[in-house]
Amino acid sequence: MKPFPKLHLWLILPFVVTLAGFNGYWSGFTEASFQWHLHGLSATSWYIILIIQPWLYHNRPIQVHRKVGMVGLLLAGIVVASALSVVKGNLLTVDGPIFPIRYSLSFIDILTVMGFTTSVIMSVLNAKNTQVHARWMISTVFWVLAPATVRLSFLPLGMLYQPKEFSDFPFLWTDVFIWNTVLIVGLIVFLIFRDYLKEKKVYFSYVLVGIVQLISIPLIIEMKDTPWLRNVLDAVFK
Repeated sequence: MKPFPKLHLWLILPFVVTLAGFNGYWSGFTEASFQWHLHGLSATSWYIILIIQPWLYHNRPIQVHRKVGMVGLLLAGIVVASALSVVKGNLLTVDGPIFPIRYSLSFIDILTVMGFTTSVIMSVLNAKNTQVHARWMISTVFWVLAPATVRLSFLPLGMLYQPKEFSDFPFLWTDVFIWNTVLIVGLIVFLIFRDYLKEKKVYFSYVLVGIVQLISIPLIIEMKDTPWLRNVLDAVFK
């Protein structure tokens, strides 16, 4: 029996969470900039391919899975390029809750883009090893999950506290980021533990994304917008 027979169903859940988290993009679709359309539509299309690929693997000839995978690679490249464009836009932010940490957050976004790219490349290099290949692809979900869950968290929090301004919340934007990061790391640890119980193996794809997620917590707390970071990112993006 081929592995991961129900993976496509499990992948629907983070997809729905991501759509809900970026509801502001969809509700303001006609007003969004070109860079946001490029990123939003390419990321959505890539995610759909990520979901259908396991189903194709189980229900269609392997050649179909591979051809769709090539389309997915093209979309992944567009996702990466457009994400870097969004990072540049974030650096130009002049107000809002992320303004005081826009450089440190952008640095974390760059690490995320690098991690996502690594996972996609490693999945291709391990295409003949289904167990390893699949886990590299699954790990791509966790690279891109935090931006969606952080945004989604503010929906119930907004209904609970009903702030007139963001400063009315009894916590900082970074607090919500940290809560979500801890939750994501917990999910990754669960997958690592599950694999070890079943196969006595620890897959590096999960370990890598888990480590970077953990590192992002002290980065967002301690680094803030230090002068050297501002100088480096300004030199690269401006």
